[in-house]
Amino acid sequence: MNQSFSFQRFWTYFKYDVTQMWRNHSRAALLIGGASAIFYILWVMFSLVFTQEWHSPMVEARVIMFLVAFLVLELYQVKTYGYLTEKKAGSSWLMIPASRGEKFVSMLLVTLVVIPVLFLAVYLIIDGFLSLVDPTYGQALFTGFTGAYSKVLEGIAELNGQIDINLSPLGIVLTTLAGFVCNFLYFLLCGICFKRNKLVGAFAILFGVSTILSLLMGFVTPRFIEYFQDIEMTEELMKSWTQGLLNLSMILSVLMAVGFGWGIWRRIKTIQH
Repeated sequence: MNQSFSFQRFWTYFKYDVTQMWRNHSRAALLIGGASAIFYILWVMFSLVFTQEWHSPMVEARVIMFLVAFLVLELYQVKTYGYLTEKKAGSSWLMIPASRGEKFVSMLLVTLVVIPVLFLAVYLIIDGFLSLVDPTYGQALFTGFTGAYSKVLEGIAELNGQIDINLSPLGIVLTTLAGFVCNFLYFLLCGICFKRNKLVGAFAILFGVSTILSLLMGFVTPRFIEYFQDIEMTEELMKSWTQGLLNLSMILSVLMAVGFGWGIWRRIKTIQH
């Protein structure tokens, strides 16, 4: 098999990959993407039973439901390509006439672009439709998100004017997106590494890492407290610390994303049945 990257062959494989993803996970996709409709129906049913009145879910509850659905989507990445650890399905995938690079790029595009974009489109379209047909539903989440983003921009501008931190809205957005990328790639990596109990294995690693970090924080925090007690916290120093923390967060997110991507690439190269 020629391991060079061919765009024509990649495009053929990518379409096949998306088609197979839909065939294998269409039920889960409809369930997660349609969570807003399911939540709406259940809320109205319980409202009719207990209050004998038609009440739509409050916007706060709808936002929480959206966050829960997105979290489930992240966790579900252990399943999307989890079949690669199965002998029959994994062997069939290895025999597909496409190079490792083409399979790797397709896997990243499906995980980081196709799945999140389709989820957002389906979820927000259903939410918007319910907002149009039910007067008690309130404004659509997309409208609310737009307004919330505008308020965040106003808050950043006001904070920059007060203490001259020079926070960048684009930087905050990119840092947030990098965090999402890390989450999706992490659970994808766990899905193709663990043969069984994939989600349990993923949480076990997170628990171990969080425990180690907590121990390190317990060791470092008293020294930071002593440091801050010995210095005078000026506006310039606060600006420097805030900007440094934002930059560090961005750098760590990018490094972790690259690390998870490298792990996925290595797993693709070494997977055998």
